[in-house]
Amino acid sequence: MSSSREKLKPKDLDALIFDLDGVITQTRELHIKAWRRLFDGFFEETKGEASMSSDDYDAYIDGKPRYDGIKSFLSSRGIELPFGSEGDKPGNDTICALGNKKNRIFNDLIKEEGVKVYDGAVKRIEQWRGKGIKTAIVSSSKNCKTIIEQAGISALFDVRVDGLVSADRNLKGKPDPDIFLEAARALGARPERSIVFEDAISGVQAGQNGFFGLVVGLARFDNREELLGHGADLCIPDFDEFDLFGDENIAGYFRYTKPMVFSADADVFDRLAEKTPVFFLDYDGTLTPIVQHPEDAVISDEMRDTLSDLAGCFTVAVVTGRDKEDVRDFIRLDNLIYSGSHGYVTSGPEGLYMEHEESEKIIQTMDKVEHDLHDLLDGQAAGVQIDRKRYAIAVHYRNAEEKDVPFVFEVVEKMLEKYQNLKSGEGKMVVEIKPDIDWHKGKAVLWIYEALGLAKKPDHIPVFIGDDVTDEDAFKALKGKGLGILVENRGQDTAADYSLKNVFQVRQFFRKIIALNEK
Repeated sequence: MSSSREKLKPKDLDALIFDLDGVITQTRELHIKAWRRLFDGFFEETKGEASMSSDDYDAYIDGKPRYDGIKSFLSSRGIELPFGSEGDKPGNDTICALGNKKNRIFNDLIKEEGVKVYDGAVKRIEQWRGKGIKTAIVSSSKNCKTIIEQAGISALFDVRVDGLVSADRNLKGKPDPDIFLEAARALGARPERSIVFEDAISGVQAGQNGFFGLVVGLARFDNREELLGHGADLCIPDFDEFDLFGDENIAGYFRYTKPMVFSADADVFDRLAEKTPVFFLDYDGTLTPIVQHPEDAVISDEMRDTLSDLAGCFTVAVVTGRDKEDVRDFIRLDNLIYSGSHGYVTSGPEGLYMEHEESEKIIQTMDKVEHDLHDLLDGQAAGVQIDRKRYAIAVHYRNAEEKDVPFVFEVVEKMLEKYQNLKSGEGKMVVEIKPDIDWHKGKAVLWIYEALGLAKKPDHIPVFIGDDVTDEDAFKALKGKGLGILVENRGQDTAADYSLKNVFQVRQFFRKIIALNEK
């Protein structure tokens, strides 16, 4: 599996879409100050016990339309107010009155203190526009036009979608993707060929919900982990750390070699609507993100719930390089089929079971190889992790020093020379030692499909979703029989038919399939 390492070119992008506050302008502190004044006055009048902290601002207010933020924050305090109407006089008796009061306070602060910009952001945007790339400014604020005009940066953007535009066009606020999608539409841009820059949790969620090609979190306020955890593909402390046309990793997000499932021209949902899908899923990198240590790859509650719903509608099998028992312990759903060690052992509901006929011989050999690996690697390559599976051994070098990686491959080669009937396989920062037997995920998928009695049913279609080299066997096995979907397509050669960007999109794919099934 090869991958293109070419750098990004302007022709690869349709648009760059920027949030305002905290990304381009330094108005975050003005907003926090205005909100604190608002709620200090509100709680003083209502004899409340606590006002608003910076954490409250991040969790309940930042990035959202003004009235939504007020409702969210007051709900966190167990307070309910009538919504009122947008024409309410500034005050404390309705949500709209509070919002209008906050707006007055904020505008007074702008007049008093002015608007500062992040010079690095402005410089980068000027450079990128010089290469012919279209840009948009997006904000939940109804003051966006005033702010960019006062800051003298209006000319940096081809399109503005703010609170005023949202109200006029009935767009939903973040984390719904409406305002980002409206900006892309106005620019004539495709989301999967565009980049969103955001500093708020609700904003990065909106970027992912809109299926944009890259969602960049601006972690200016010690919130990197929160942004990554809620939808940012990557985080930067400022624009000096973002080399758009020099970083090969950034280019990878736009090098997909198969149609993106959620792009306008993908027909995957039409194809699946014609037949009953049977899902075969990898685990690491598909149902849960790749992590530094394999034992930490815990499936999220959201993904487990979605997987449970999917299995309530369709047949679902997890086919993984992990041991069957380990992945079953992670997922903890009884109505799935589990196939471990690349399909060497499979079990499922209604007595479904298969274990490779040479399993005892394979296990004995792997016991010896594991012993030898520890002797050769222990103390010689810091950070290397030996992951013994029932029918294979994975040697992870994600946490090893770069200088030790060649040594890891030398040791693996020694094992192949010492023991007969073994072969190696590579994945994401891992090399695996496994039996040199004509058996793999693809054959396991076909075995399960036939064992379920579905191979001769033309109204069913097998679908395999995976992210790694070993999943190519399954993609190839389903050619002409089903569909393959590659997660994290970064320009590599693949036998898959379609692409999904990340684990988040995998879950969204499941949710859409479930919704279509319920119609």
